[in-house]
Amino acid sequence: MLTVRGLEVFYGPIRALRGIDLDIHAGEIVALIGANGAGKTTAVRAIAGLTPFRGTITYKGRPLIPNSAEMNLRAGLSLVPEGRGILGQMTVDDNLQMGIYCRKDRADAAHDIERMFDRFPILRERRASLANLLSGGEQQMLAIARALLSRPNLLLLDEPSLGLAPKTTAQVFDLITSLRSEGLTVLLVEQKARQTLKIADRAYLIETGHVVMSGRAADLANDSLISKAFLGGTSVATAETA
Repeated sequence: MLTVRGLEVFYGPIRALRGIDLDIHAGEIVALIGANGAGKTTAVRAIAGLTPFRGTITYKGRPLIPNSAEMNLRAGLSLVPEGRGILGQMTVDDNLQMGIYCRKDRADAAHDIERMFDRFPILRERRASLANLLSGGEQQMLAIARALLSRPNLLLLDEPSLGLAPKTTAQVFDLITSLRSEGLTVLLVEQKARQTLKIADRAYLIETGHVVMSGRAADLANDSLISKAFLGGTSVATAETA
């Protein structure tokens, strides 16, 4: 579904991504794991069309153009950004309406909003509340619901567990798993490596703008270098030379 080759992103003179390659197949959860600042968010923002890049990103056989977020959204890529990106001074209902702005099938879109309320009952209860009055978990549910309303083929989730309590984090991971069972493809960016590798099909470990390890998530979860890096605070590159 998505192929990334030689992806580079610069912030001024700083080279944030150093030629990474990724592949995402339909119907799977692919995880990008790594420490804060490794380049995970930069990669997902480039794929979403929010960041200029060098290299090639191909989606369903079509090359994506840098800075083409709305075009990508209409093509079926939907991003839930780090920090959720909800419109805090708008109501829950209005935030969900923003999720259907690019759709022309208004009747079906209205029905989909009702389906989101069925899926997330707390949002129905809070539909008239300002979004910034919701709890962190409720805001994350709202952000995911809004993204799903565009009927994506590929859902990009950037740090969905950020700032959430453990119980709420588990609920979010259960939701991601259920979305895959419904046929949705997911690119999941996370720092919580252990939980992420439990639900992902494949994973890429990113350090300082490089992919340093990739493979089946189950294999990476059992890899001693991964365990040492994430439990001992040591980079994989350092662990390999220790």
